[in-house]
Amino acid sequence: MRKKSEVKGLVIIYVILSVGLIFMAFPYVWMVLASFKIPSEIYSRFFPTRFTLEHYKMVFAGGTSGLQNPFIKSIFNSLVVSTTATVSVVFFGAITGYALARLQFRGRNFLNHFILFQMLFPAILFLIPRFLLMLSLQSINTYQGMFLPFLMNAWAIFLFTQFFKAIPQELIDAARIDGCSELRIVFRIMVPLSKSVTAIVAIFTFMTMWDEFLWYLIVTKDYDLMPLSVLLGLFTKGEYSSYPGIQTAGATLLTLPILALFFLFRRYFSEGITMTGLKG
Repeated sequence: MRKKSEVKGLVIIYVILSVGLIFMAFPYVWMVLASFKIPSEIYSRFFPTRFTLEHYKMVFAGGTSGLQNPFIKSIFNSLVVSTTATVSVVFFGAITGYALARLQFRGRNFLNHFILFQMLFPAILFLIPRFLLMLSLQSINTYQGMFLPFLMNAWAIFLFTQFFKAIPQELIDAARIDGCSELRIVFRIMVPLSKSVTAIVAIFTFMTMWDEFLWYLIVTKDYDLMPLSVLLGLFTKGEYSSYPGIQTAGATLLTLPILALFFLFRRYFSEGITMTGLKG
């Protein structure tokens, strides 16, 4: 009777999880299929009777903007901004996390509490001060205006700090005896031992920067500088507002780099989720 009740419980759990998975995956599957449908079947059929690439051709054509290969330029812009921010967040997160976890200095506890305190506030509260700061730095409509506010991240510092606290102090002491500087200890010992945390910080930072829309929309005005999310948003809400096939094609293309990044580093992603949930 006990085994039967356990089996029934597992069946119920898996049924609930399966239903939840269907509800989460259905919008994305519908979007991908709609991007290959002919216009008359987008809302009338779930599976297309025939596949077409016309929507993707129109996205790459760039509409009537008058630009040459605007989609390719926007991908380059998104890669520059997202990669720069990701490298910076990992670099400064590792250095700051090491200092807060292993170095003794005045004000360390205050900084730890300040980082936790800052994580309580939504980013939208800092939108206007951030814009005024970029305006005073003459960074509006530039690459640096897009990535400067995101070069450091309190969440990344917190993760690195918690993970570095679990690394044995003997390793650090041995490295210091061998003559290693503190920076060399960070990037030769601490970071290699924290691949999972580094991967999850990099994945989430890149994903956040790649999908960012509001900030990019505020600080960029030229089509040549617009990231992919903004360019597609302007095209689909402007001349393509009545073409859902083109909108779904653009949205599908926007998700491809994130999916590729996840599948490439899914092992580190899973390990990072587990470890960051247990450490500290």
